[in-house]
Amino acid sequence: MFAPLLTLLGLVAANAVEQFTPVDMLSTPRPQAAIASPDGLHAISVVDQWNEADDTMSRTLNILDLDGLEQLKENNKRIRKIWTAPTSQGHDFIWLSKDTVAYVNGSALLQFSIGAATTEPTKVLDFPEGTEPSGLQYDSDSGALVFSAAVWEANLDLDKTGAGDKAYEDRGDSGLVLDDLFVRHWDTWRIPGRIYTLGLARLSNRDGAFSGSKFENILKGTGLYSQMDAISEFSLRGNSVAVALKPNDISVATHTRMEVYVVNLDKLGDKPAHITPGKLGAVSGVELSGDGSKLAWLQMAEDGYESDKRVVTVHTFASSKTEAWTKNWDRSPDSLVWSADSSSLYGTAEYKGRVLPYHFPAAGKLPVPLLFDGSTSSIDPLNHSTFLISRSSMQHPTEIFFLDLEEGDEPGHDPHKRPAEQVFQITHYSEAHIAGRLDGHKPEDIWFEGVDGFRVHAWVLKPRGWSKDDKAGSYPLAFLIHGGPQGAWDDSWSTRWNPAVYASAGYFVVAVNPTGSTGYGQEFCDRIQNHWGDRPYQDLLIGYGAALDKYPQIDKNRTVALGASYGGFMVNWINGHNSFGFKAMVYHDGMLSTTDTFFSTEELWFPLREFEGSPMDVRDNYERWNPMNHVSNWKTPTLVVQGGLDFRLSESMGIATFTALQFQGIESRFLYFPDENHWVLKPHNSRRWHTEVLRWLDQHVGHGKK
Repeated sequence: MFAPLLTLLGLVAANAVEQFTPVDMLSTPRPQAAIASPDGLHAISVVDQWNEADDTMSRTLNILDLDGLEQLKENNKRIRKIWTAPTSQGHDFIWLSKDTVAYVNGSALLQFSIGAATTEPTKVLDFPEGTEPSGLQYDSDSGALVFSAAVWEANLDLDKTGAGDKAYEDRGDSGLVLDDLFVRHWDTWRIPGRIYTLGLARLSNRDGAFSGSKFENILKGTGLYSQMDAISEFSLRGNSVAVALKPNDISVATHTRMEVYVVNLDKLGDKPAHITPGKLGAVSGVELSGDGSKLAWLQMAEDGYESDKRVVTVHTFASSKTEAWTKNWDRSPDSLVWSADSSSLYGTAEYKGRVLPYHFPAAGKLPVPLLFDGSTSSIDPLNHSTFLISRSSMQHPTEIFFLDLEEGDEPGHDPHKRPAEQVFQITHYSEAHIAGRLDGHKPEDIWFEGVDGFRVHAWVLKPRGWSKDDKAGSYPLAFLIHGGPQGAWDDSWSTRWNPAVYASAGYFVVAVNPTGSTGYGQEFCDRIQNHWGDRPYQDLLIGYGAALDKYPQIDKNRTVALGASYGGFMVNWINGHNSFGFKAMVYHDGMLSTTDTFFSTEELWFPLREFEGSPMDVRDNYERWNPMNHVSNWKTPTLVVQGGLDFRLSESMGIATFTALQFQGIESRFLYFPDENHWVLKPHNSRRWHTEVLRWLDQHVGHGKK
């Protein structure tokens, strides 16, 4: 077993060149979405990369030159490296002018000119101690720099945050006293009295050198704040800041409702304009137009439902009119940006296993997809017809593309047939590293009829070494189950669950998007409510059979299931109802008890909506889909993985799952990361995660062609 395991992990020289190992994946460059300059002629491009030898993550800052499509073809001359440093030494990159870049390093805001002979940074200002500045936005007309900042509720003064932090640390005991929820959120314990607001600094510009020193809390006196998370939904234009926050008269643990406010920076302390009075749901994508005349956001209708459809909503200040632009469009956008002339919007939305860039031309008009390949993480208009697009696929991380639309691009234009010269790849950050090793793992779409006649989509990746001449039953299957449950396997890159890594290790990969998945219409997404264990389960089972029928080279006696979060719930559910015949399973940060999870999780709106109430009110709904009630039927060997900082699905669920397996004498193994949350993010821990997962799979079904 040991020699095959070394081969699987890429430690045997004969296979090292061909296999794309977990370490290869973890050390692949990790580009971020590009940020275009105000004049559209340059872009900030940040790339992170893990070095396994010294277990460090470095960050490289590049400047892309975008001066004309013809010149872009000389891409090796158009990518200029500025510096490489540890990731802690640079974040929140912004443009202060068309040729001045700024970023946060520790508590300092640094700047450099891209046109200067040297790009040695100089200091703009020092942020007040302890404020944790993030989400920086700058407006060159007003000189306003706005950012999320931590303050103490007792004084709401940014300059006193550091002193408040020290007083708290020196309080003489470790007790936390709280009178309401949250107690903790995601992976962080709440600190009583410490909240988040928006900070303001006015910058002056003297011959391209920016400076500033005075800081103000722009929400002071408004009663608005974020209880324990940095504020991310805000937009700055001129002297106006639009911000979306939960009102302070509701429980943050049971409501998703947010309201949109506009603050006048010239009249701090005045009551903000309340743009969305009414009891709707969550808000995201807040974006003021470039000319300041309009405000756009993505609005959910239902309070308490985090996966409700997001509707593009636009408020015009002059008329005080608010319009729902995409009310009748059965997709849910996840980002927005205004066109260069502030007349229309662009953004992204999931569509059948991909994330596509769209043009939203006007209220009631059908959104226009601009591309259909891969998954777009951002679209940045450079002018009326050219765009900077960041997109990835299952075969490569994010790369930066230049899109040049033809004049008169209208709805009905087929992006599949877009001329090649209209889409130009600027960066090739990962090409040399991947070195063609994922070329044979292009994801294939399969569709089948699922429960209640709904069409269901799945991705299939063929294993390394596959040939059409391989005999039936040649390869094992890794059957991946996504979390959410309102989520999807998209044609995008991931360093956590990367289907191509399993394919390269010698497995057929099947990833079904069952009932509850996003990107297939709101009804399909909504149908999972109070049906956690039947509709998705049946779709998964039908999809499993469809894959076996379409790909006879899968060995039905060598199949394994892997899932995290809701996928972990489903692994436990399948273990009590294993009609699939899986030989082994992998559970990651999932759920054993629906009732216990209600009282240990933090975002209570989620189970309240999914199970149509609390366990006190609708206990039968919780028990109907409770994996704990079927533990006596468990027989399948299971690897259990748990993060100690996971407050969404706490460590008690992982320990309880392992205990149930061990108590019944079922082969099992427990992998615990005390320093990880719901996700395993540290590369060295992810290396261990992949080592143990692939070891478990190899132990029970082997790998590669038999």
